Amino acid sequence: MDDTASAGTPDGATPPAKTSLLRTRIRQLTTPWWRLLWLIGGLAWAVVFNIVYVTTGGTQEWWGIVSVVPIALLLLDLLRIERLERAAEQKRQAALKK
Repeated sequence: MDDTASAGTPDGATPPAKTSLLRTRIRQLTTPWWRLLWLIGGLAWAVVFNIVYVTTGGTQEWWGIVSVVPIALLLLDLLRIERLERAAEQKRQAALKK
């Protein structure tokens, strides 16, 4: 073993770099492709319905509620994915402890 290598890593190997939280969130929002399309469509949907809501003088309150539905559904999907990833990580950690 080389004297310059750290005790925790094999020769020439570096520990895997942790990805930043921001990178992880961006990856979750953009993969698979349909989630990116959902995000862009949801933002366009929100802008259009908010413009309609504002230009009609705010008389139809349901326009404002409808404008956030796609983004809210996307966030629920992301929460579901994160919960599944955490459960899988906990299973891996439990399997390593055995």
